[in-house]
Amino acid sequence: MKQEKTQAPAAALDATSIRPETGRSGAPCPKATRAHLNAHPSRRGAHLWLAGAIALALTLVTATGIGQSAESTLQPSPAASTTTTTPLPSTEQLDNKLKALDAAETMDESLKLSLGELYRRTQSSLEEAASFRAQREQLNKFIESAPQEIAAIERQLDSVQASGEATAAPRVPENLSAETISQRLSQIMADVAAQENRVNEFEKLLDQSLERPTSSRDKLIAVKQTLDEIDEDLKKPPAPGEAPEVIEAKRWALEAQRLARWDESAMMEQDLHTQSLRESYYKAKRDEAALQVSRLKAEQRALEDRLSTLRERQASAAQLAAQQATRDADGKPPLVRELILQNAEVTQSLAEIATRLQDFSAELAEIDAERQRIEDDFRGAKQRIEAVGLSKALGQVLLDRRGQLPDLGRYRSTISNREDAIADTTLRQIRYREEQLKLRNLDREADALIAADENTDAAEPGLRAQIVEVLKQRKPLIDQALKIDDDYVHQLGELNYASERVIQVAENYDDFLAERLLWVRSAPLVSLETLKALPDSIRWLISLDSWMNLGATLLERIQTSPSFWLGLAAVSVLIWKLSALRRSIRAHAEPLRRVRTDRIRFTLQAIGLTLLAALPLPLLFLLLGLQIKASPMASSFSLALGEAFYQVAFGLYYLLSFRMICITGGVADRHYRWSSDVLRRLRKNFDWFAAYAVPISLLTITIYESDDPAYVASLARLALIANMLGFAILFYRLLRPSRGVLTEFLEDHPTSWLTRLRHLWFPIIVGAPLSLAVLAILGYVYTAGTLFQSLVYQMWLVLGLIVLHQTIVRWLIVTRRRLALQAALERQAARRALHEGEKREATVTSEVVTIEEPEPDLATLDEQTRRLINASILIGGIVGLWLTWSDVLPAFTFFERVALWHYSGIVDGTQQMVPVTAADVGLVLVIIFVGTIAAKNLPALLEIVLLQSASVSAGARYAAKTLTSYLITAGAALLVFSTLGLSWGQVQWLVAALGVGIGFGLQEIVANFISGIIILFERPVRVGDIVTIGDTTGVVSNISIRATTIRNWDKQELLVPNKEFITGRLLNWTLTDQQNRITIPVGIEYGSDTKQALALLAKIADQHESVLKDPAPLISFEAFGDNALTLIMRCYLNSLEGRIGIITNLHQAIYDSFAEHGIQIAFPQRDVRLFTKEPLDVRVERGKQAPLGAAEDKDGVDS
Repeated sequence: MKQEKTQAPAAALDATSIRPETGRSGAPCPKATRAHLNAHPSRRGAHLWLAGAIALALTLVTATGIGQSAESTLQPSPAASTTTTTPLPSTEQLDNKLKALDAAETMDESLKLSLGELYRRTQSSLEEAASFRAQREQLNKFIESAPQEIAAIERQLDSVQASGEATAAPRVPENLSAETISQRLSQIMADVAAQENRVNEFEKLLDQSLERPTSSRDKLIAVKQTLDEIDEDLKKPPAPGEAPEVIEAKRWALEAQRLARWDESAMMEQDLHTQSLRESYYKAKRDEAALQVSRLKAEQRALEDRLSTLRERQASAAQLAAQQATRDADGKPPLVRELILQNAEVTQSLAEIATRLQDFSAELAEIDAERQRIEDDFRGAKQRIEAVGLSKALGQVLLDRRGQLPDLGRYRSTISNREDAIADTTLRQIRYREEQLKLRNLDREADALIAADENTDAAEPGLRAQIVEVLKQRKPLIDQALKIDDDYVHQLGELNYASERVIQVAENYDDFLAERLLWVRSAPLVSLETLKALPDSIRWLISLDSWMNLGATLLERIQTSPSFWLGLAAVSVLIWKLSALRRSIRAHAEPLRRVRTDRIRFTLQAIGLTLLAALPLPLLFLLLGLQIKASPMASSFSLALGEAFYQVAFGLYYLLSFRMICITGGVADRHYRWSSDVLRRLRKNFDWFAAYAVPISLLTITIYESDDPAYVASLARLALIANMLGFAILFYRLLRPSRGVLTEFLEDHPTSWLTRLRHLWFPIIVGAPLSLAVLAILGYVYTAGTLFQSLVYQMWLVLGLIVLHQTIVRWLIVTRRRLALQAALERQAARRALHEGEKREATVTSEVVTIEEPEPDLATLDEQTRRLINASILIGGIVGLWLTWSDVLPAFTFFERVALWHYSGIVDGTQQMVPVTAADVGLVLVIIFVGTIAAKNLPALLEIVLLQSASVSAGARYAAKTLTSYLITAGAALLVFSTLGLSWGQVQWLVAALGVGIGFGLQEIVANFISGIIILFERPVRVGDIVTIGDTTGVVSNISIRATTIRNWDKQELLVPNKEFITGRLLNWTLTDQQNRITIPVGIEYGSDTKQALALLAKIADQHESVLKDPAPLISFEAFGDNALTLIMRCYLNSLEGRIGIITNLHQAIYDSFAEHGIQIAFPQRDVRLFTKEPLDVRVERGKQAPLGAAEDKDGVDS
């Protein structure tokens, strides 16, 4: 009852109720923090009594004159305002008015809507005002009760602190069993979690209370401004001709809103007055919960010690029992001896698990202590930053603390191992439970065992009784094993839960530090003062003692570490085989010369050999680093140098691998077909850079690992700057547009974005390491080092993506070449078969058919395939970019605190002003970028990868691709609007207005857009269909938002509005079936043998491979023409592909066949009859002189 009473004021103070979050098994989930019993000295009671007296005085002032207090700043109470012409109605009266409106059938509809909206607005404001008055009343009660409650808690804490009761271990009864203690421990651990959660919640409330006054004052100012605006609205006269009911309703709405804002301001004033009292209350409640945590943990430690003692006894007894059972098995029948040994195995397992459970208690305490240390550091860091800000000295301290954070990878690995142990134990429990069911009837189980053993004689005297006795001994063992396995699984779960809490707290602490440390100057500006430590750092670096220790360390590893010898042997073998590896790399390029022998596996094998050839030196560095760090004799210098070897090994391997790819005759030369000039530049620059960067990197990391700030600020900083300058020079020499590795590409693609923006990206890439060098000079060494590390990772990522891209392109080219060769061979075989079929006697030729192998290029790849490649590489680049910069991203979370504007939104069920921050704008840009890339490339990916099957037509693939693009665009737009705070309720009026405007002004465009969507769903035409619309026949090549593109046989493109396909008439040749008929009329001379001609036509149609047999060709004698006998061949083709070529072949076959059989193909003839009975009158006349041209034309005609 006391706990419920003390929690009531807290609920009155904040909308966030203090309830523990429930975790696994219903247990509360604490988030952090231990007891703060010594946080307040004994004199704090006097301060609290003084705060209570002040609060009581404020209560009296508030209770008697809060209206007068608000009068000077706000306005008089709305309840007594002189501006109110009529008293405000109650919520019940407003309900009655709303019901009357619903029942009023004769009232104008627009008037009903206006009055209903005003009445509901008034009702909402009155309810809001009542809520604020209730909150103010709760604050008054809190002011009355909190001082006494705080004082009671303080007295309790002082008493416990004086008596030492919190840390005193309670006495555990001797007669408690292990099972009872385990149950009690589970309950205590749940209680500890609940109390720790309360501590954490009060810590959060304390943090919020520090920020609350500022936000409350800002809200109070906004409320006052709203009150002034309402007063101005109340003074305005009603509009002429406005209905009296509307005037009254508007007045009510304004008065109710004014009342709500006034009550809100009064509540906020009261809230500000309770600030100091609230902080004292939260601190007291936090310390009270911390006291409960201390008591419970003391009891937990006592019970764990008692349980550990009991388990140790059980383990010893089980060990002895197992040994005795093993001795008793001698001389027994084989089946009995086997059962006894099985019992001994169970007993041995009990002993081992009991020992592990005993170790678990210490492990759990160690994990909790680690978590508590991190939480204390985290809390202290936040308090120091809030108190004095983030100075250089504090930044260095926090940087050291960040280095002390535990290895979370080790925790995650341990959690995974425990999960495997839980799975194994669960399986063992299932087996035990099955056996437990069998052991309910011992006689039946004994008979089953005897029957199952072929080597056992069932008639052996006393055998059955011995088996029953052994099974009787096994039954309690199984029961005990199930109980201890339950404890084992439970303890493993507790350890995993504790480890997950450590990971969570450590990640939060690391993000907190990463967010702030990146912007803190970690060293002074480079000056003569900072360079004074340079001689000392050089002496430390070249110290004879340090290098002698390094030699002794390596000698110790040679003498004691077999892995060192194995590593040296591996390095020696790789160096010995280096020349052979190079020859093998070049040999793998030989099969690439011909299409028949070219395979992608040769490229993959060459890459594998290249990676192996680049391994010797990096492997040696890695071996030295690991061995030095593992040596117990290593000094600080040796450990620093070992860490340097270890870190440099990976970067060196990436560098040498890419250098090995660029060798003459290697992967880039023969497989990727890079130009020799580019490869020469790459080899030359990588050679000098490796010789320059490796020793400087070793020097930088060695001094940095020395943990001496003076050494880091002097020699390490200079080495870091030199390394950055080296990278800038490398970028300049490789990427300069005039003489870099991209020069040929830029010249061949003058209109590409890479060429157009070369004056932008080139200075940025070269200037990035130079900018980091400037940061290091200014003292931001940690910032420069962190960003430089991400930049180096980004460089390796780009090189890896280049290799991946070129390998994918190589695979596609190989595949295309093989398919082209296969198609050529099939065409050659078809032509040869056709030729041999026409011969009367088949002949066999031994000539080898030579197929020309054209050299393919990336340009031969179709556009969609290239898009797929680029999209895949781009997605990989984005993921890699996020991974390489993930450690730095928390530092940019300060953009989340830069509010650009606010919008009204629902947060946790309440209406609040939500800020739109600079981070949101950045997120919008990312969404637009990713959405654009996805809308362009993912539909092509869907079409190529997911829908490439024989059962899906090209039109269906195109429809799916287009609709996917629309959906991605719409989804990206919705995300952008949501991020910027534009909900549907805010933009629906704009959408409605746009709808009206579009309906009138852009109705044709809208009609075409809707028609395009109908086409994609209904699919009267599809991409690839052959259609006739108007006088144009062609292939549908594209269906866009507004129009459909038809490409005719002259390769001309006709844009047809989509509406024409829906509302007009359309001929689709391939809508449901691509079969089509061709008609060939043939005219033969009168007197020809028509029967023979018909037979020849039927034979020609039957012999042609492209003419369908079903439907069968139709040959008919159609008409007696003016000049010929008309025969018509009608036959069907399976598709429109090759239609013109087939018609040509049929025409040629008809002509040849008719000529061979003497059938003449008719042509138009005219008979001219000349009457010679009368003489012909022939006269020659000379006309008038005509122009030269005309004369020539006339002469030409006459002649």
